[in-house]
Amino acid sequence: MITIYDIAKNVGCSSATVSKALNNYPDVNAMTRKKILDMAESMGYSPNSQAQALTKNKTWNIGVLFETESEIRNGFTHYFFSQILESFKKYTEELGYDLTFVSQKIGENKVSFLQHVRRRRCDGVIIANYDYNDQNVIELIHSKIPVVVIDFDNDTVSSIFSENYEGLKLLTQHLIDLNHRDIVYIHGQRNYVTGERIRGFEDTMNANNCKITEEHLVESAYYDRENIADKTRMVLGREKRPTAIIFSDDYAAVLGIKVIQELGLKVPEDISVVGFDGLELGQMITPHLTTIVQDTRMIGELAAKRLTEIIETKNRTKIDISVGVKLLEGASCKQVKLI
Repeated sequence: MITIYDIAKNVGCSSATVSKALNNYPDVNAMTRKKILDMAESMGYSPNSQAQALTKNKTWNIGVLFETESEIRNGFTHYFFSQILESFKKYTEELGYDLTFVSQKIGENKVSFLQHVRRRRCDGVIIANYDYNDQNVIELIHSKIPVVVIDFDNDTVSSIFSENYEGLKLLTQHLIDLNHRDIVYIHGQRNYVTGERIRGFEDTMNANNCKITEEHLVESAYYDRENIADKTRMVLGREKRPTAIIFSDDYAAVLGIKVIQELGLKVPEDISVVGFDGLELGQMITPHLTTIVQDTRMIGELAAKRLTEIIETKNRTKIDISVGVKLLEGASCKQVKLI
């Protein structure tokens, strides 16, 4: 059976352009449209009734809800989430979808997220890097609009997330295998992801009979430079300094290493440091950062697949998909002597 991919290959354009031309969308120029229609006819292309039915009542428009107003949580500048968005964008655009960034303003008018989505007639919405306790977010999640969330466990919508629990287990065990016992975890503010990571840290410490007190868990804030620096100085200023610090992410770890060096200490000679995310940033510093690599490309792609599947099948059954992580050993840790 001839498909739109066969037509695209012969015409020399994307499958998305073919799909739009066959469905009479206006944003395909006349010459390209004619080439596509002529090629479809010459190849004997005939869309099946099921495929035709799926295109009805679709705008080919997907809403993207990322935090954009906060300097700390901005999804565009957030190393981790911006990479997920790029993967999501690439996959959905290949299917013929356009993206609309959802906000609480249309022109000068203040609207809810749900109102914005309805006004722009979005077929579905992806949510990431936002406060899931926000009432506007909750309203959107519980609406009839198909929604998929990143790094959040919700009772009603499908979720895509990394194996955060496993990631902290790997990091903590790696440090313990290097004889570290006094390990401090400077984590981000409490949410689903942080909770899973703390659980992985505590379970691994307990499994290795390592003592955990309140001093081993220090709450900071994701992507907040001043807060991360202050908490790092506080930990390093203790009478008994830990031998290793696990930072909430690579961004925090890079900042932490800077603070450590400013205090006249060396990594890993005086203190071992690890991060989380596997960003290029961590491999551009000296020493290269030991970290957990999250597969941002896969997270974005799976989110796109799940959301478009819901849009096309109308089946909103909650499906949670976890993406594996792996330990990347850099040069920011060293083995210490057991006392």
